[in-house]
Amino acid sequence: MDSLTRQWVERAEYDLKSISHVLKGGRYLYVAFMCQQSLEKMLKAVVASHGKAPPFVHNLVRLAQDAQCYDEMSEEFRVLLADLNPYYIKARYGEYKQALSKVCTGLKAKFFFKKTQELSKWLKQKIK
Repeated sequence: MDSLTRQWVERAEYDLKSISHVLKGGRYLYVAFMCQQSLEKMLKAVVASHGKAPPFVHNLVRLAQDAQCYDEMSEEFRVLLADLNPYYIKARYGEYKQALSKVCTGLKAKFFFKKTQELSKWLKQKIK
């Protein structure tokens, strides 16, 4: 694993480990945000492992396509990427934050965390 790829993996894993602390604190919106962040970084690690510079985008579906793993992903993982996409920017600003806070319950946050762990493990296997 090259240095750039390793850096992305380390950042993704740091975020993933941090999620359990945020979840225990009942900050469910930030669980979803951190899940998005962790997967974004792991996807960028996969892109980097293919010898490409990761794009400056935050769209998880687009990153999975750039990582050349979207087509082989399960439908469940594809839905997860789409479901987490809004939490990147909208989760951090005013009215969007309030609206998403109402939708992101503890049950949903736990689901996002579990599935993010599974997808992260799957993505790590895609690193060359």
